[in-house]
Amino acid sequence: MVIKKGANLPVLHAQGESIPEAWENSVIELYSKGLRWHREGPKDKGQINLDSTMTIEITNPDSDLIMHKYMTCTPEALFDYQMEILGAKDSWVHPEEGSTKWPYHYHERFASYPGTKGLIDQVESMIEGISEEPWKRRNQMITWVPERDITSRDPPCLQSFWGMLIPDEENESHVLNVNYHFRSRNVMIASPMNMVGMWTLQSYMRDEIAKRTGLNIQNGRLVDKSDSYHVSSQDQKILRGFIERLNKSNERGEEPGERCLDKEISFKYMDKKGVVSKIIEQTKKEFKEKGLSKEGLENEIEKIQNIANEVSKINGY
Repeated sequence: MVIKKGANLPVLHAQGESIPEAWENSVIELYSKGLRWHREGPKDKGQINLDSTMTIEITNPDSDLIMHKYMTCTPEALFDYQMEILGAKDSWVHPEEGSTKWPYHYHERFASYPGTKGLIDQVESMIEGISEEPWKRRNQMITWVPERDITSRDPPCLQSFWGMLIPDEENESHVLNVNYHFRSRNVMIASPMNMVGMWTLQSYMRDEIAKRTGLNIQNGRLVDKSDSYHVSSQDQKILRGFIERLNKSNERGEEPGERCLDKEISFKYMDKKGVVSKIIEQTKKEFKEKGLSKEGLENEIEKIQNIANEVSKINGY
Protein backbone atom coordinates (compact mmCIF):
# COMPACT_ATOMS: atom_id res chain seq x y z
CA MET A 1 0.00 0.00 0.00
CA VAL A 2 1.31 3.44 -0.94
CA ILE A 3 0.42 6.20 1.54
CA LYS A 4 0.33 9.65 -0.02
CA LYS A 5 1.69 12.70 1.76
CA GLY A 6 -1.18 14.29 3.66
CA ALA A 7 -3.13 11.02 3.70
CA ASN A 8 -6.20 12.34 5.49
CA LEU A 9 -9.49 11.26 4.00
CA PRO A 10 -11.15 14.56 3.00
CA VAL A 11 -14.49 15.44 4.59
CA LEU A 12 -16.70 16.57 1.71
CA HIS A 13 -20.19 18.05 1.46
CA ALA A 14 -22.77 18.16 -1.32
CA GLN A 15 -26.33 19.36 -1.59
CA GLY A 16 -29.19 19.17 -4.08
CA GLU A 17 -32.92 19.70 -4.14
CA SER A 18 -33.78 16.27 -5.58
CA ILE A 19 -32.15 12.88 -5.10
CA PRO A 20 -30.54 12.73 -8.59
CA GLU A 21 -29.30 16.33 -8.38
CA ALA A 22 -27.76 15.70 -4.94
CA TRP A 23 -26.09 12.53 -6.21
CA GLU A 24 -24.67 14.34 -9.25
CA ASN A 25 -23.24 17.07 -7.03
CA SER A 26 -21.68 14.48 -4.73
CA VAL A 27 -19.94 12.80 -7.68
CA ILE A 28 -18.59 16.15 -8.87
CA GLU A 29 -17.36 16.99 -5.36
CA LEU A 30 -15.66 13.61 -4.96
CA TYR A 31 -14.05 13.79 -8.43
CA SER A 32 -12.70 17.27 -7.70
CA LYS A 33 -11.60 16.92 -4.07
CA GLY A 34 -11.44 13.22 -3.21
CA LEU A 35 -8.26 11.40 -2.17
CA ARG A 36 -6.64 9.19 -4.82
CA TRP A 37 -4.50 6.47 -3.28
CA HIS A 38 -3.31 2.89 -3.88
CA ARG A 39 -5.55 0.51 -1.97
CA GLU A 40 -5.12 -3.22 -1.46
CA GLY A 41 -8.06 -5.60 -1.42
CA PRO A 42 -10.02 -7.74 -3.89
CA LYS A 43 -11.65 -4.78 -5.66
CA ASP A 44 -8.65 -2.46 -5.99
CA LYS A 45 -5.68 -4.89 -5.93
CA GLY A 46 -3.19 -2.12 -5.25
CA GLN A 47 -4.60 0.18 -7.92
CA ILE A 48 -5.79 3.75 -7.49
CA ASN A 49 -9.16 4.28 -5.82
CA LEU A 50 -10.91 7.59 -5.13
CA ASP A 51 -12.21 8.09 -1.58
CA SER A 52 -13.69 10.55 0.91
CA THR A 53 -15.95 10.97 3.90
CA MET A 54 -19.13 12.51 2.51
CA THR A 55 -22.26 14.24 3.80
CA ILE A 56 -25.06 14.86 1.28
CA GLU A 57 -28.16 16.94 1.99
CA ILE A 58 -31.25 16.30 -0.13
CA THR A 59 -33.36 19.36 0.60
CA ASN A 60 -36.56 18.10 -1.06
CA PRO A 61 -36.49 14.29 -1.37
CA ASP A 62 -40.16 14.38 -2.49
CA SER A 63 -39.15 16.22 -5.67
CA ASP A 64 -40.69 14.71 -8.78
CA LEU A 65 -37.16 14.08 -10.11
CA ILE A 66 -36.17 10.57 -8.98
CA MET A 67 -33.58 9.02 -11.34
CA HIS A 68 -30.43 10.36 -12.99
CA LYS A 69 -29.89 9.62 -16.67
CA TYR A 70 -26.34 8.48 -15.89
CA MET A 71 -27.38 5.90 -13.27
CA THR A 72 -26.36 2.33 -14.06
CA CYS A 73 -29.68 0.73 -13.02
CA THR A 74 -33.05 0.38 -14.73
CA PRO A 75 -36.41 1.56 -13.31
CA GLU A 76 -37.24 -2.12 -12.70
CA ALA A 77 -34.05 -2.62 -10.66
CA LEU A 78 -34.82 0.52 -8.65
CA PHE A 79 -38.40 -0.61 -7.93
CA ASP A 80 -37.02 -4.01 -6.90
CA TYR A 81 -34.65 -2.28 -4.47
CA GLN A 82 -37.45 -0.15 -3.02
CA MET A 83 -39.41 -3.33 -2.33
CA GLU A 84 -36.34 -4.88 -0.71
CA ILE A 85 -35.97 -1.86 1.58
CA LEU A 86 -39.57 -2.33 2.78
CA GLY A 87 -39.06 -6.04 3.50
CA ALA A 88 -39.98 -7.98 0.36
CA LYS A 89 -36.82 -10.11 0.56
CA ASP A 90 -36.48 -10.61 4.33
CA SER A 91 -37.33 -14.31 3.99
CA TRP A 92 -34.28 -14.83 1.74
CA VAL A 93 -31.81 -14.20 4.54
CA HIS A 94 -29.54 -17.04 5.73
CA PRO A 95 -27.93 -15.70 8.94
CA GLU A 96 -26.23 -19.00 9.78
CA GLU A 97 -22.44 -18.85 9.84
CA GLY A 98 -20.74 -20.09 6.69
CA SER A 99 -23.74 -19.59 4.40
CA THR A 100 -22.89 -18.34 0.90
CA LYS A 101 -26.36 -16.80 0.45
CA TRP A 102 -27.78 -13.51 1.77
CA PRO A 103 -26.43 -13.00 5.33
CA TYR A 104 -28.72 -10.00 5.84
CA HIS A 105 -31.02 -7.48 4.22
CA TYR A 106 -31.27 -3.98 5.62
CA HIS A 107 -34.97 -4.26 6.41
CA GLU A 108 -34.44 -7.70 7.92
CA ARG A 109 -31.89 -6.24 10.34
CA PHE A 110 -34.21 -3.33 11.12
CA ALA A 111 -37.36 -5.44 11.61
CA SER A 112 -35.77 -8.60 13.11
CA TYR A 113 -32.65 -7.39 14.91
CA PRO A 114 -31.14 -10.26 16.97
CA GLY A 115 -31.17 -8.91 20.51
CA THR A 116 -30.06 -10.76 23.62
CA LYS A 117 -33.71 -11.52 24.56
CA GLY A 118 -35.01 -12.26 21.07
CA LEU A 119 -35.77 -10.46 17.83
CA ILE A 120 -36.43 -6.72 17.98
CA ASP A 121 -38.71 -4.94 15.49
CA GLN A 122 -36.94 -1.59 15.30
CA VAL A 123 -39.20 -0.37 12.49
CA GLU A 124 -42.30 -0.70 14.65
CA SER A 125 -40.47 0.71 17.68
CA MET A 126 -39.28 3.77 15.75
CA ILE A 127 -42.74 4.47 14.30
CA GLU A 128 -44.32 4.06 17.75
CA GLY A 129 -41.61 6.15 19.40
CA ILE A 130 -42.01 9.09 17.01
CA SER A 131 -45.81 8.82 17.16
CA GLU A 132 -45.92 8.95 20.97
CA GLU A 133 -42.93 11.18 21.77
CA PRO A 134 -41.83 12.95 18.55
CA TRP A 135 -39.51 15.38 20.36
CA LYS A 136 -37.12 12.65 21.52
CA ARG A 137 -33.71 12.26 19.89
CA ARG A 138 -33.45 8.50 20.41
CA ASN A 139 -35.67 7.26 17.59
CA GLN A 140 -33.28 5.29 15.40
CA MET A 141 -32.54 1.83 13.97
CA ILE A 142 -29.22 0.03 13.57
CA THR A 143 -28.01 -2.92 11.49
CA TRP A 144 -24.60 -3.82 12.96
CA VAL A 145 -24.47 -7.09 14.93
CA PRO A 146 -20.89 -7.39 16.27
CA GLU A 147 -21.11 -11.13 16.87
CA ARG A 148 -21.83 -11.67 13.18
CA ASP A 149 -20.45 -8.69 11.33
CA ILE A 150 -16.93 -8.22 12.69
CA THR A 151 -15.78 -11.43 10.98
CA SER A 152 -18.35 -11.52 8.15
CA ARG A 153 -17.21 -11.60 4.51
CA ASP A 154 -20.14 -9.33 3.66
CA PRO A 155 -21.14 -7.06 6.59
CA PRO A 156 -23.86 -4.42 6.09
CA CYS A 157 -22.79 -1.08 4.65
CA LEU A 158 -25.82 0.79 6.02
CA GLN A 159 -25.34 1.34 9.76
CA SER A 160 -28.20 3.44 11.08
CA PHE A 161 -31.40 5.33 10.28
CA TRP A 162 -32.50 8.20 12.57
CA GLY A 163 -35.58 10.40 12.54
CA MET A 164 -37.22 13.31 14.36
CA LEU A 165 -40.64 14.92 13.85
CA ILE A 166 -40.55 18.72 14.10
CA PRO A 167 -43.65 20.98 14.10
CA ASP A 168 -43.99 23.54 11.31
CA GLU A 169 -46.31 26.03 12.97
CA GLU A 170 -46.40 28.38 9.98
CA ASN A 171 -47.84 25.66 7.71
CA GLU A 172 -49.79 23.80 10.42
CA SER A 173 -47.96 20.58 9.73
CA HIS A 174 -45.09 18.42 10.99
CA VAL A 175 -41.86 17.57 9.15
CA LEU A 176 -40.08 14.20 9.37
CA ASN A 177 -36.33 14.85 9.31
CA VAL A 178 -34.16 11.79 8.60
CA ASN A 179 -30.42 11.06 8.74
CA TYR A 180 -28.86 7.76 7.70
CA HIS A 181 -25.28 6.53 7.93
CA PHE A 182 -23.23 4.17 5.76
CA ARG A 183 -19.78 2.85 6.71
CA SER A 184 -18.88 2.19 3.04
CA ARG A 185 -20.47 3.30 -0.20
CA ASN A 186 -20.04 2.48 -3.90
CA VAL A 187 -20.64 5.89 -5.46
CA MET A 188 -21.33 5.04 -9.09
CA ILE A 189 -23.60 2.01 -8.62
CA ALA A 190 -25.06 1.73 -5.12
CA SER A 191 -25.29 5.33 -3.93
CA PRO A 192 -28.20 6.68 -6.04
CA MET A 193 -30.22 3.51 -5.42
CA ASN A 194 -29.52 3.76 -1.68
CA MET A 195 -30.81 7.33 -1.68
CA VAL A 196 -34.09 6.32 -3.29
CA GLY A 197 -34.37 3.36 -0.91
CA MET A 198 -33.91 5.55 2.18
CA TRP A 199 -36.45 8.05 0.84
CA THR A 200 -38.86 5.13 0.39
CA LEU A 201 -38.38 4.12 4.03
CA GLN A 202 -38.77 7.76 5.15
CA SER A 203 -42.04 7.99 3.19
CA TYR A 204 -43.35 4.71 4.61
CA MET A 205 -42.66 5.92 8.16
CA ARG A 206 -44.24 9.31 7.42
CA ASP A 207 -47.45 7.65 6.29
CA GLU A 208 -47.56 5.21 9.22
CA ILE A 209 -46.97 7.96 11.79
CA ALA A 210 -49.66 10.11 10.13
CA LYS A 211 -52.17 7.22 10.39
CA ARG A 212 -51.51 6.79 14.10
CA THR A 213 -51.42 10.44 15.08
CA GLY A 214 -53.80 12.11 12.64
CA LEU A 215 -51.13 14.74 12.01
CA ASN A 216 -50.38 16.37 8.67
CA ILE A 217 -46.82 15.14 8.08
CA GLN A 218 -44.41 16.02 5.28
CA ASN A 219 -41.01 14.57 4.45
CA GLY A 220 -38.23 16.90 5.50
CA ARG A 221 -34.63 17.07 4.32
CA LEU A 222 -32.81 13.76 4.00
CA VAL A 223 -29.18 13.69 5.16
CA ASP A 224 -26.90 11.01 3.75
CA LYS A 225 -23.61 10.27 5.56
CA SER A 226 -20.82 7.93 4.46
CA ASP A 227 -17.55 7.13 6.24
CA SER A 228 -16.03 5.93 2.96
CA TYR A 229 -17.71 7.37 -0.13
CA HIS A 230 -15.57 5.88 -2.85
CA VAL A 231 -15.03 4.81 -6.44
CA SER A 232 -12.97 1.62 -6.56
CA SER A 233 -10.38 1.04 -9.28
CA GLN A 234 -12.74 -1.27 -11.16
CA ASP A 235 -15.39 1.49 -11.38
CA GLN A 236 -13.07 4.28 -12.57
CA LYS A 237 -14.28 3.76 -16.15
CA ILE A 238 -17.87 4.42 -15.06
CA LEU A 239 -16.76 7.60 -13.30
CA ARG A 240 -14.84 8.84 -16.35
CA GLY A 241 -17.88 8.19 -18.52
CA PHE A 242 -20.05 10.15 -16.09
CA ILE A 243 -17.69 13.15 -16.16
CA GLU A 244 -17.42 13.07 -19.97
CA ARG A 245 -21.22 13.02 -20.39
CA LEU A 246 -21.58 15.77 -17.77
CA ASN A 247 -19.07 18.02 -19.55
CA LYS A 248 -20.86 17.56 -22.90
CA SER A 249 -24.19 18.31 -21.23
CA ASN A 250 -22.78 21.51 -19.73
CA GLU A 251 -21.34 22.52 -23.11
CA ARG A 252 -24.87 22.21 -24.53
CA GLY A 253 -26.07 24.57 -21.80
CA GLU A 254 -28.28 21.99 -20.11
CA GLU A 255 -29.49 22.52 -16.55
CA PRO A 256 -28.96 19.80 -13.89
CA GLY A 257 -32.65 18.93 -13.92
CA GLU A 258 -32.42 18.08 -17.62
CA ARG A 259 -30.09 15.20 -16.71
CA CYS A 260 -32.78 13.73 -14.43
CA LEU A 261 -35.92 11.65 -14.98
CA ASP A 262 -39.23 12.26 -13.24
CA LYS A 263 -41.38 9.63 -11.54
CA GLU A 264 -43.80 9.27 -14.44
CA ILE A 265 -41.06 8.46 -16.95
CA SER A 266 -39.29 6.21 -14.42
CA PHE A 267 -42.19 4.20 -13.04
CA LYS A 268 -45.41 4.56 -15.06
CA TYR A 269 -44.35 2.30 -17.93
CA MET A 270 -41.96 -0.08 -16.16
CA ASP A 271 -42.57 -3.84 -15.87
CA LYS A 272 -43.83 -3.85 -12.30
CA LYS A 273 -45.52 -7.23 -12.62
CA GLY A 274 -42.26 -8.76 -13.82
CA VAL A 275 -40.38 -7.38 -10.79
CA VAL A 276 -42.96 -8.73 -8.34
CA SER A 277 -43.08 -12.08 -10.11
CA LYS A 278 -39.30 -12.55 -9.87
CA ILE A 279 -39.32 -11.76 -6.14
CA ILE A 280 -42.17 -14.21 -5.54
CA GLU A 281 -40.43 -16.97 -7.52
CA GLN A 282 -37.22 -16.59 -5.52
CA THR A 283 -39.27 -16.53 -2.31
CA LYS A 284 -40.86 -19.85 -3.27
CA LYS A 285 -37.39 -21.35 -3.75
CA GLU A 286 -36.27 -20.06 -0.34
CA PHE A 287 -39.32 -21.48 1.43
CA LYS A 288 -38.81 -24.85 -0.26
CA GLU A 289 -35.11 -24.94 0.64
CA LYS A 290 -35.83 -24.02 4.26
CA GLY A 291 -38.74 -26.47 4.54
CA LEU A 292 -41.21 -23.77 5.55
CA SER A 293 -44.98 -24.21 5.48
CA LYS A 294 -47.31 -23.64 2.55
CA GLU A 295 -49.44 -21.37 4.71
CA GLY A 296 -46.36 -19.33 5.58
CA LEU A 297 -45.51 -18.99 1.89
CA GLU A 298 -49.01 -17.78 1.07
CA ASN A 299 -48.75 -15.14 3.79
CA GLU A 300 -45.33 -14.09 2.50
CA ILE A 301 -46.61 -13.74 -1.07
CA GLU A 302 -49.48 -11.57 0.17
CA LYS A 303 -46.94 -9.46 2.08
CA ILE A 304 -44.82 -9.03 -1.08
CA GLN A 305 -47.84 -7.92 -3.10
CA ASN A 306 -48.80 -5.43 -0.39
CA ILE A 307 -45.26 -4.04 -0.38
CA ALA A 308 -45.41 -3.58 -4.17
CA ASN A 309 -48.64 -1.61 -3.72
CA GLU A 310 -47.05 0.46 -0.95
CA VAL A 311 -44.05 1.34 -3.13
CA SER A 312 -46.36 2.26 -6.01
CA LYS A 313 -48.32 4.56 -3.70
CA ILE A 314 -45.12 6.24 -2.51
CA ASN A 315 -43.86 6.68 -6.08
CA GLY A 316 -47.24 7.88 -7.34
CA TYR A 317 -47.26 5.22 -10.11
